[in-house]
Amino acid sequence: MKKRFLALAMSLLMMASVLAGCGSQGASGTAGETQQSEASAEGAAASEEAAGEDAEESADAQAVSNQELVELRLIFYGDMSSRREEFFKNEFHDAVLEDLNIDLTVEFLPWGSDTNISTMLASGERFAVEYIVSNYDWHTKGYLAEIDESLLETHLPDLIAMRGENNGFECVKYEGKIYAVPFGNKPYSGSMQYFDVRGDILDELGYAPEDITTLEQLEEVFAACKESHPEMRTVMNLDFLPYALWAYCGEGTRSLNEGNDFVYVNEEEEGDKVYSYFESEAFKNLCEITSRWAEAGYIDKDLITNPSQSDADWNAANCLARNGMPGSLISSTLKTADPDAYETMVKIGDQEKIKNKDYDWGIAISAADQENVARWLDLFNWMNKDQEHFNFCVYGVEGKDYEVNEDGTITKLVSDSFIDSWFMEAIPYNTYDPSFDQETINKYEHWDDDAVFSKLTGFSFDTTPVTTEIAMLTSIYDEKLKPMMWGLMDYEENIDGVIEEMKAAGLDTYVAEYQRQFSEFYAQQNQ
Repeated sequence: MKKRFLALAMSLLMMASVLAGCGSQGASGTAGETQQSEASAEGAAASEEAAGEDAEESADAQAVSNQELVELRLIFYGDMSSRREEFFKNEFHDAVLEDLNIDLTVEFLPWGSDTNISTMLASGERFAVEYIVSNYDWHTKGYLAEIDESLLETHLPDLIAMRGENNGFECVKYEGKIYAVPFGNKPYSGSMQYFDVRGDILDELGYAPEDITTLEQLEEVFAACKESHPEMRTVMNLDFLPYALWAYCGEGTRSLNEGNDFVYVNEEEEGDKVYSYFESEAFKNLCEITSRWAEAGYIDKDLITNPSQSDADWNAANCLARNGMPGSLISSTLKTADPDAYETMVKIGDQEKIKNKDYDWGIAISAADQENVARWLDLFNWMNKDQEHFNFCVYGVEGKDYEVNEDGTITKLVSDSFIDSWFMEAIPYNTYDPSFDQETINKYEHWDDDAVFSKLTGFSFDTTPVTTEIAMLTSIYDEKLKPMMWGLMDYEENIDGVIEEMKAAGLDTYVAEYQRQFSEFYAQQNQ
């Protein structure tokens, strides 16, 4: 669209140059003719170039929109607000239909609907859904469509360009086949290995984040904050502590799994050895630290009885620290509660910065919709085509749902979300709050530069053989291991009995199955 305007503008400029040359010819002679000729040539060349690019773009768009009309169904996780529903039924639907000849239905299901989605996939329903290959096993059960790698360059050129040269499709592969399209381009490494700490509180207490590198220094900050702000929660989201405190618990660098994973690998160790975490000295060492924290009042008991309160306290700027994510560096959410609040990152120990994937979430297509994979790819590419399409997906309709300010930032005119910004976030399309200086932005954008990929990258554990064992082990984790890990249940008095229960529930079977699958994967990766 903008190229068409450019072509028209250059054509008008060429005409103006011709008329100007004719009007001054008598006074200027040959010089006037030369200027007229040069201006005409430059205008014509620019016009032809813009027209040529526009024609090429129009031809591509026409080729896509001339495809047969197809009905597609896209499922996101989240809540469907009134404006969100209106947007996806009207403006978004109509734009996709006009540009791609796709009759798209967008639905939202609550977080935690995995069982329902799995049933829908197993029954042969046709749709696409948010997905992380390493976190789910639907692709191992034949529920998802395989995405032919030869289709990527043809159908996803803009998405590939947006994701950059360092972010590919290896993390969405299983046994060499692609089962999802990764979205976004942002830092992914170090998640759970860092503490996200209130930078304004550190400033007040006289600490710099780069100077807090040991457990002793971190506990000194906790004590100082507790003394200055006794009403403030010290730390929340404790599932990340086994990773952030690993330098004081175990050897090497621990792999980044889910909070209740029962196994881990040492990222700095050669080979495919899998360790049982809750039987290890590393777990014992963590419990000693958290028990000390609970006694000092750094860990609150309501994390077990009323976990939502900790989220409320963080959002109200009434908590010092939580699990660290790279996005914390550019987060301005706390400013609603406290205009002076900002977040920074603190790393304890010398673990390697691990990256186990190069995307946050992606979208997978049901096996029943295999025939429409290429059309789905066209849609995903369209969503990431340029800044205009990105803004449309995330912020809605310009002038109705959002405005672009003079400094390039976005002002939302409605409270509704459309496609979640965390899902779509891409550094090429980011707009940053003016309160963040360029040094912080550079730090964020280059966060992954010194990261290393995990040995688990691309590995997806098929839970089918140990479904029963996982259910029983998870129940034990929730009831006993979690409060023990958080310092709220005595380790020495309870660990033997808990391990005995876990053995009876099939812990050894689970560990052996994980070891078997990972060894096969590791051997394939290192052929």
